[in-house]
Amino acid sequence: MLHYIFAMAMEIYREGAVEFSLPVSERVFYNPRARLGRDMGVLAMRVEAERLERPLEVLELMAGLGLRTRRYLTEAPVAHLLVNDANYDAFAYLQETLKDETRVELRNELAQRLLARLYLEDRRFDWVDLDPFGSPAPFVPWATGVIRWEGLLYVTATDAPVLCGAQRGEALKSYDAVSALGRECHEFGLRILVGFLQRRLVQANMHGVPLFSLFDGYCWRVLMRVFKGTRGFNTEHLGFIAQMPDGEYRATHAGVPAPVIHTYDPAQTVRWIGPLWLGPLHDHAFLGAMFRAAHEDYFAETRRFLTRLNRELDELPVIYNLSALADKLDRSVPPTREAIKFLRERGYRASGVHHSGNSIRTDAPLSTILQLWEYQV
Repeated sequence: MLHYIFAMAMEIYREGAVEFSLPVSERVFYNPRARLGRDMGVLAMRVEAERLERPLEVLELMAGLGLRTRRYLTEAPVAHLLVNDANYDAFAYLQETLKDETRVELRNELAQRLLARLYLEDRRFDWVDLDPFGSPAPFVPWATGVIRWEGLLYVTATDAPVLCGAQRGEALKSYDAVSALGRECHEFGLRILVGFLQRRLVQANMHGVPLFSLFDGYCWRVLMRVFKGTRGFNTEHLGFIAQMPDGEYRATHAGVPAPVIHTYDPAQTVRWIGPLWLGPLHDHAFLGAMFRAAHEDYFAETRRFLTRLNRELDELPVIYNLSALADKLDRSVPPTREAIKFLRERGYRASGVHHSGNSIRTDAPLSTILQLWEYQV
């Protein structure tokens, strides 16, 4: 298969500081939609290496054809990179393209088996990169045994139908949570993912602090610093989002009584979403350090994205999509900036949402938000 790949016509791509070639094939392809995640990984590695004052020991569990690998080696301070992929064709390609890189250790194993082996060998890493196709849920419990204390776990999820509520049964299987379909689903999915990671860490007598958590239009990505023990974990940050009969979202916790409804009426039904993460999504000091580490011109778009993240009031777990509200009112959609200004003038906190240009993050009740349309000209 490897000889077949290299015998095909090749196409040259460039991303970041790396130039690479891939065969023109449906089986092997370059995914430019995942570039932001690779950019964020490089910048976070630079910040972490500066904090530690040394290069990083990195584990990349699912390397594919190694574009992320090459960017980490070229653009980030990496001392050693253990690169794995269970697919033999991908592994053979990695062997050929990384054979001269002395910092790389290559493996061709199932991720869970490799993680178990590394745990038994007492090998730990500063950075564990988990980027599966679909849900990361099967691999997270195994990954908790190979992260150094205060190390970083970088997790990706691409199972949009599951986290966005189209397959709620699968969400229960993968994340022990009820997802919800709707225009705010990407926020719910993000907080379900963070909450799932936290619960698995706590079960391993660990806890995490999110450094950034995002949906980039393609997938969800969470970078979490992992600490030993659970004493520093705030259980108030795990809970639910309840959608009330009038459509208002409320952050709540287990044990809160639901309204008693003796006869089923869809108009009076409370919809529960979660359990999920109600705490902050980002460490803004870390985001600021990533922004300062983005020296090169090719990070221009990522710098703009980091600015959006830094302006977000991510500790507020409730968001509303203005287009969805406008549809219910049969009115036009107000500008997001106008909605934010309107709520701030009334003493509420409000900001934009990094993954949705026409959504707002706020602590205002729905009744106040709806007044916005009364003041529109």
